[in-house]
Parts: sequence; C-alpha cells; structure tokens
Amino acid sequence: MDVLVVPPLADFTTVVAPPPGMALLDLNEHLVRRLADPARLRAAADRRPGGPLTALIGRAAAAILARGAYDDAHVRAVGAALGLAADPAVRLAVDGLELTEGSEESSRDLLGAARRCELFAPEIELAREVTRGRRAHLVIDRADQLPAAFALVAALGEGVTLCGRHVAEHRAALRRIPELTGVGWDAWSPEQLIRPPWCETARAGTRATSPDGWALRAGGGEAIGSGRGAASPDEWALQADGGETVSWGRGDAGAASPDGWVLRAGGGEAIGSGRGGVEPVRWVVGERPLPGGGGPWAGRLDVARAAALPGEALARCRGLTLMLTRVDFLGVATGLTGGVADLRRLRAALPPGVPVTGELAVGAPGVSAEAAEESMELLAGGLAGVRPAGVRPYRMGVRAPWTAGEVLMRPPRAGQDLARWAEFDAPGGMSPDEVAILLRRWVERLPGVPAGRLAACSVAGPAAPGPPGAAWDPCTEVVAGAGPDGRGPGTFAVNLRSGRSIRLHHLLVAPVSRLAADPHALDHLAEPARRRLTAELAAAGVLR
Repeated sequence: MDVLVVPPLADFTTVVAPPPGMALLDLNEHLVRRLADPARLRAAADRRPGGPLTALIGRAAAAILARGAYDDAHVRAVGAALGLAADPAVRLAVDGLELTEGSEESSRDLLGAARRCELFAPEIELAREVTRGRRAHLVIDRADQLPAAFALVAALGEGVTLCGRHVAEHRAALRRIPELTGVGWDAWSPEQLIRPPWCETARAGTRATSPDGWALRAGGGEAIGSGRGAASPDEWALQADGGETVSWGRGDAGAASPDGWVLRAGGGEAIGSGRGGVEPVRWVVGERPLPGGGGPWAGRLDVARAAALPGEALARCRGLTLMLTRVDFLGVATGLTGGVADLRRLRAALPPGVPVTGELAVGAPGVSAEAAEESMELLAGGLAGVRPAGVRPYRMGVRAPWTAGEVLMRPPRAGQDLARWAEFDAPGGMSPDEVAILLRRWVERLPGVPAGRLAACSVAGPAAPGPPGAAWDPCTEVVAGAGPDGRGPGTFAVNLRSGRSIRLHHLLVAPVSRLAADPHALDHLAEPARRRLTAELAAAGVLR
C-alpha cells in the first residue's frame, strides 16, 4: 500500500483525506503533537534560550494546552510552542516558517536549510520506517513545507512522488531543481477536511468539544483520524495496514457513533464520520475547487472569487475569511488582484450566523494610506457583519498579478528560482514606511484577531462570552517561575496574546487566578488597590 505523507508545516487544524488504498502518514500532526506536548514544554522551560519571559511563556502554553479545549487560546499555545522550538535552519510560527538564512524563494537556500535542519529529525526517521518498501506521495500544499519535503526526498531516496497544491502551481520551477531529478510528479491534490473538534467548537460556540466521538477512515477501513471529548487524557493511534503507527494524538480517542453521519468518497468508502451533529467540512483555499454534492465547506478566498460563487455554494459555507486590499463605506471591496465585490451582498448570501472575517493586505497598487486607514476602520467597526482577521503587507503574486491599473512588475532577483511574489512599481500607492507604520498601529489596536491563518480560525465565531462582567482573556495563565523583572522567582499572570507578564503579590495570586471564572474575585480589595491592579492587568493583556 502506498503512503500519503504530509510534511511539516501544514495547517494542523486540517486533516488530509487519502484516496482508497492509500495509508496516511501525517508528519505535521506528529511534529505539532511532539513540540506542543505540555509535559515537554514544562520540562524544557528553564533550559530554553531567551530568558525568564520565554520560560514563563512556555509554562503558560503548557497549562493552556493541558486544558484540552479547541479554542483561540489553544491555537496561540501551539504557536508559542512552535516558536520556542530552536533550530539552526528554521524558525516556526503557528501558520508558517522562515529560514534563519536566505530566502524561501531560493531552492539553494531551501535545500541548505533542509540539510541543516535538526527539528524534523524524528519525523524524517518515522517516514523512513513507515514507507520502507512502499511508494511515498508527499503532499505539498504550502511553500512552508518545502524544507521538510526536501529533507524527506533526500532521506527516502527512490519511490517518492510529489503532489499537492503548491506542486501543481510551481511544478515547472520545482522540476528544474537537480536534487528532485529522481522523483515522480503528480498534479493531484488531496482534499483537506477541518478536523472535527474545531468544527464542533465553532458549531457549539464553546471552547471545548462535546464528549461524542468522531472518526475519519480511508478506503481500506483504516482510521486516519478519530476523537472524543477534547479534555480526555486518553491517547489514540492511527495505524496502517501493517499495524505500524503512522500518526497519534492525545485527548482524541474513540470511534464514530452508528447513528451519526458518514461522508463517502466517489468509490463509496467512508472518509469522514461522526455524531453530535458535526458534518465533515472541507477546507478550500486559493483556487481550489469547491466540493460538489452539497457538502459543506469553509475557506480563505479572495473577496472577488467569493462574491462570484453561485448562491447554492455560498449556502453551504460554514466559515469564510476574505482577502481584501480595500473597502469603502458603501461596502465595495477590492481583492488581491484588483477585482471588486459588493461586501454587503456577499454577506447576505451566506447563511445567518456563519462567521465571516476579512484580512486587509496593506500596500496594494493605487491604494493610498488614507484609503487603507479607512478600510481598516470600517472592518474594525464590523462593516456588513465582517469581523477583522488582521492586517499584513500586500504581496503581488507572480501567478496572480494586479489587473486593475497601471503596474510594472519587476523580474525576480538573482537566485530566486522559486519566486512566488513580485516587486512592482505603481502610482498612487503607499511607501514601505507608510505600510510599516499602519501595520504596527493596527496590530496593536486589534488584539482580538484570529491567532493565525488556519482553517480553525475561519470557522470560529467571536469569542464565547464568559460570566457577566468578565474581562479575563482565556489566553492567560497564572504560572510560577523566575521573573523577567530581575526580582527573582515569583508568580506571574502571562498572556500569550500580548506576550507580556505581570508579577503578582502572593496575596493576590488566588483572587487573580479566580478571575477566569469569577469577575467579582477582586471585589474584596479596597477601591484604589482594585483600580490599580485592574489597570496593570489590562496593560499586560490579562484583562480585555
């Protein structure tokens, strides 16, 4: 049986659905589980470079992950765990990767990183064991997976085929790399499903899954994903036909209920099943086609593409992140290539209650600083029911250039044989300094935006309300450790959203810890002391 291999770093909130007769080896899931293991984070807290604050962040992330809730805090804790993983070649984030040296658009730099990288060694060794004597199909959907994919090609030798969305889009450039001469090529890209616990969280509007179970199975009946209540301490394992473990996790065990739903592929084999009212939701990005057959989906799409979808497709949407470069007070939105759409009409075509967010790319051709500022103000105000998903610098795609005005695209720089983005000149736009200033200002003003560019963030609605009057940020944990303030050990409230901490007086540890569940936990303090403490907690991001 061939093996479908998912290299790190894919979206850890999704699972790939392999075709019939093919086993799944999700190395991305293996990496995330290993690096985000609470016990590992706690044990390594004091050994990490970066000082006391880094150690506190590791402890806070461990405590949040131990809650077993599938929420924004969990995503940020995974991001913290990935960011704390030291490596000579790569730096990880919750939704991406960057090289410590060179450019991700240079095959020479990527191959150098693949040779020097130590972080993926356990996953590479697991792939050797599982794929021995079999053909390995490496699914590369994102450029961030290339360092691990190149390392896998070198380790596995013959019998490797490259497939996936990124391979289909950049096949010509990849085929020119000498180190990939012996691999096979396939334009096919397997479907991605949002992992059921994240969909259950979004559907229920809570921070944890129901205790009901779910399972994803490939054509031969082998489980490729299963789970039950997010807080379960049990572990689960996914095994190929030979009995070897190809993926595993903690807090997700069990099987599907016979009275639940089943998603079947074209051949009739079940690739998704569950109970508790959670349907399998396919994840759609870029130009990937929408699922047919009436199946639900969620996506991260250019606003112009989303607005052009037929009403029947929009009616099946379960969550949508829109890519924008501008929006005006009438709700006219501009996408990444200059196409326009009516944001209000698009929102009205989606089912009520479906979460819709918009990410603004700042610095597009012809979009002035004033227009970008107005766009962000409108999104922050919830124009047309669209919540802000954040801001980022605009990058013009080599394969998707701007089409709405006069633009001069510059050729790639020397050595960028895998160029994905093009530098450009266009009148009426923003200077790099203006882009940097606007981004910095709005990142500080939008602390509640999603934690990353992940499928789970697109299906998540607004944060679930706490008790009446509550202002405690769930991304906060109270942990003990050495103080970053130079005053020795103590107890600190640490917020993963802001990356800040505040030392707590020993008499305040208990009441501040209770704030997560009881907004009146500080009521016994004298008014001046309560006001001062509340201001300090808010400045650290502990209170929203």
